[in-house]
This record gives sequence, C-alpha cells and structure tokens, in this order.
Amino acid sequence: MRSTKLVAWALIMGVAVPASAKGKKAAADDDSGDDVTSTDDATDTTSDDDAKPTKPKQKARQGGDTEPEVQKQDLNGHDLGTTKKENAFESDRFFVDKTDTAKTEKGTLVQGSLALSLFAYHESGGNLPASTAAAGQSMVPSASPFSREFTDLRLQTDFRHIGGGRWDARIDVRGRLANNPDPVTTGWTPVTDSKIQSGFLGDNELEIREAWLVRNGIQSDVFLGRQFIPDLGGVKIDGVRIDYASSAKFTLLGFGGLYPIRGSRSITDDYTPLLSNPDSTGNRSSAGRFTSAGGFGAAYRTLESYGSFGGVVLAPLSSESPRVFGTSSGYWRYGSKLDFYHFAILDLVGSNAVNAGLTNLSLGVNYKPDQRLRATASFNRVDTDTLNVQAQAFLENPDPANTAVQNEAYFQRIATNEARGSLSAGLGELQRFEVTTALTYRYRGDLTLSAPPGGAVAPTPIPLPAAQSVELYAGVTDRHSYRDFRVGVDSSRTFGVGSATFQRTTALQLRAFTQHELSNGHGEWETEVAYSTTKDDSAGVACADVTTCFGAAQSTIVSIGGTLYYRINRDWFVIGSAFLNRTSVTHFDAMAVQVNDPAATGISGYGRIAYRF
Repeated sequence: MRSTKLVAWALIMGVAVPASAKGKKAAADDDSGDDVTSTDDATDTTSDDDAKPTKPKQKARQGGDTEPEVQKQDLNGHDLGTTKKENAFESDRFFVDKTDTAKTEKGTLVQGSLALSLFAYHESGGNLPASTAAAGQSMVPSASPFSREFTDLRLQTDFRHIGGGRWDARIDVRGRLANNPDPVTTGWTPVTDSKIQSGFLGDNELEIREAWLVRNGIQSDVFLGRQFIPDLGGVKIDGVRIDYASSAKFTLLGFGGLYPIRGSRSITDDYTPLLSNPDSTGNRSSAGRFTSAGGFGAAYRTLESYGSFGGVVLAPLSSESPRVFGTSSGYWRYGSKLDFYHFAILDLVGSNAVNAGLTNLSLGVNYKPDQRLRATASFNRVDTDTLNVQAQAFLENPDPANTAVQNEAYFQRIATNEARGSLSAGLGELQRFEVTTALTYRYRGDLTLSAPPGGAVAPTPIPLPAAQSVELYAGVTDRHSYRDFRVGVDSSRTFGVGSATFQRTTALQLRAFTQHELSNGHGEWETEVAYSTTKDDSAGVACADVTTCFGAAQSTIVSIGGTLYYRINRDWFVIGSAFLNRTSVTHFDAMAVQVNDPAATGISGYGRIAYRF
C-alpha cells in the first residue's frame, strides 16, 4: 500500500488534463499567450474596489518597448472573458459565452439558457407462465406495469461584471416532475408512494446546482455560495472559495463550507437528518445532518499544459472519522502529435482508504502522427466514492434475526479497472471512410459477501473470485455515401477470460445507422437499428445454488429509432427522438424447466427545446 501511495502522489505532483476541467482551453490551441486569460481580470494599479477593472497597463522595457502586466487565470468556468473576439468556430455553437457590446460593457452582461426536457417510456407484454406464480397469487406480467415519465426544466444564467464592477454571479437550477403511478398489481399495496426509476430517489426534484457570487480582484477572486470545485476533485460545497494568482501561470486556491450528500439532486435531500453509521455489532449511531468540507491546492497553465493538484478533507460531525484525499488532474501536449492527460483521487485517511486508497484514476494518451491516423490508450479505475454516514441515510436497518436476504443494509467498496486502446484511420479521398477498432479489458478483484453482524445466526462469508472480461469493438463509417448520406455499422463482442466473467455475462451488440443534414442546413436527422444478445454464465443450467448461480438467462433485444436535431434560429434549438424495442428472455426455473418468457415491447420518447438569451 505504501508503494502505491507514493506512486499516486507522484501522479498528483505531475503534469497532465483535468477530467473535470470546465470551460478551460488548452493554451497550445491559442495563437498567443495573451489570449489565454480574461482581459477583465488584468492586473492594474488601481485600488481593489468595485470600480470596473481597467485595461492592463504596460510595463516599460529597455529600449522603450512595453509589455502587459501579468494576468490571472480565469477558473470560474468561462472562456476568454467578455472582451474576447468572436470567431468562426463559435458562430454555430448554441451554448457559448457572449461578448460585450457598447450597451453592456458599462453595465451587466446577462447570458444564459432555458431548457425544457420531456421523457416517457412504456412497456407491454403477456403474463409469465403459471409455473412461476405461487398458488393463490396473481399472474406476473413480463413487462413492467408502470410507465416512466418525467419533465425537466433547467435555467442557467450568468451575470458578468454586475453594474460595470468586479462582481459576477451564476445561477443554475433544475426542477423535475416525475410521475407517481397508481398501484396496479393485484393484491399489492405499497407502504409508501411508488417510486419510478428517475433521478436520485424517484421523487420530484428541485435542484440548485450552482448559485454563487464572485468578486474579481487584482490577484484574488472570492466565490460565495453553492459551487463545484472542479480543480480539486469536483467537490460540491455550500461555502467560500478563494483563488490567489501568484503569477500568470500559477494560482493558489482554497475552500471551506458544508458538503451536501453526494449524488443529491434535490434541496430536500442535500442535508437529510438521517446521517448514521453502524458499529461492529450493526447498531447505528446518528451523525446529525451536516458534513463539513475544506481543501487547498493550486492550478497551473503554460503554453503546453494545464491542470491542478491539492488535498481535500470531508469531515462528518460525528460517527465517522474525516476523509482526507489528494487529487490531481492535468493535460500536457508534447509537440503537435502527442497528448497526455490524467485524473487521480488518492484517499489517505478514512473509510475510503481501502483498496490501497486509489479511489479514482484515469490515465490516457492520444497520438496523431498524421491527419489520417489517430491512436488512443487509456486506463480507468473507479471505486466507491462516498462517506459511510451519507450512504447509510438511504439504506435499511439490518435484520438481527437474519431471516431475509438484505442487499440494502450495508454497502461494500468494490474497485473496477478498465484498460482500453483504439486505432482510427481515415481512408479514401478526403478521408471518406473512417475505420475504428478498439480493445477493452475489464477487471474486478476478489470480494467477500457476509451476513449483517450481531444476528442470531453466525454469518457465513461467501467469497467471490476476481472477474474479468475482454471487449472487441469495430466500426466503419462512410462520411459521404449515396446522396451525401453518412452511414455506418459497428459491433462489439464481450466475453469472459479466466475463471469468472466480469458481470457474469457475455454479450454481442450490432448496430447500423444513417445520418443526413436537412436541406435548409438548420439541423440533421439520424436513424439506427440495433441488435444485442446477452447470456449469463449459467444460462442453460438449472439454478439451484444461490452462492454459485448469478443468473441463468439469455436475452435478446432488437431496437429501432431515430433522432432529429433542429436549430430554429440562432436562439432556439430542439431535439426529438423515439425508439421501439422488443426484449425476449429464456431461462430455467427452480424445477430445471426451460421457460420462454413472453416478449416485452417498449417504446420511449424524448424531446427538448432550449432557448438562449
């Protein structure tokens, strides 16, 4: 473990791109270093008050030449500031930062978007064979009796140089209405409202994603409110953050405040009073409502690289020791053909410091020797990334008598690893054909399942061996087919290697698609047809031992559908899609009889209309 942590700390101090970098742009893509940062953040000699920042003053050189003073990095998620120049690459983009006009430069520049999203899914099918229903019980349908529907409305608004001064603000809020279906299963009465698989807990949601003010100083920026810290692990806080630019290339940053529940999507769940943590006997102790957070680090930018590194502390007020982790992210361009990037979270103290403490690691390289060839290689490791007290707020109390199987009483930290390499080539005149191949290897280590502690029955641990699989992918796209259609096919095959298959399942997927731009140039449409089949490792065998049988089914899914993207005008954009799928399942029941379940047919629809201002 010690050697692993030393290696990870070396990564943290290294140069390489934040997976969570938001709105940042590689300086190597710019024509000059002066265009990298915002001119409204420039250093000047005026007092640090609410007056509008002046243009960067010039330093005298020997011989009478002048050069601008050092400018800060802009780490608030915007691009080059309101005084940037418009360019052809942004002319057709929908979500793009505005530039100042003569009317806004002395007041407040307001920009943002409003997006309405609708989704619906419904299944239909027959009843399962009578042999699967116990005596006196109603028949069980092969399809879900509940339809899933939700409506999302999201508002994002930025206020730049408010009143012509140094203050900026951002508001990002989202509301969701999810349907609560009536109980239609005969003989079943839910204890609480039915939950649909939507959002965090299936309820209606009102989420405040971001709501902050920032005061832009000469060398320091102060953020107040709900915010993400993308430079330090993407932590979400309600508190204060301070950035201090010691130079144009190096910025120190620190933050402190309260830490909402990880994954929460509604203000009703951000700070639940049910935080708790079980002891070795299974008894839970209350951890109150709040968890504090703090961190310190630095961000850097050069012509060839940018990134950040630092440390974070998440401290529950009781029942669990603080979680302390280091984090690093970065990007480095070596010449014009080679790019490296990384993202790492290394837990040093706390419940996450298991599995060698390496909670999250992404390493990658992109190689483009010429315009026709591109190669990529990456490694990703992901472990359970949450505090015990926050996860326990949504789990059941353990059954002391051990009379039922409980998979929602405790959670276990399981790390998964993935290595992937791909090669893509452009062939033919003007690279008409694109051919891509990829190889992916996935691995999960050993783990042990055990009964809840303190029960009447002595727990019998059940070891699960390590599991691994390989996925092969291949795809061909004709960018300019008949009448300038874009058509393509791709496929993937996943199979196990070693003694156990990753997720205990093999799979085959095939897809064909076509795309075409609309005649008026305002959008495009695409259609696809797909076929996939999955097979459990124990398919075709009667499942008699739950400790060794993790599924004995084989399923097939056929789907067809399409999507339309349409730009009504510069400020309005719509998306619509509809898909139809049919699922067939074959399995063996407890009496070793092969059962063909009635096919289930599903239909889904999605739509979004967005307006920017």
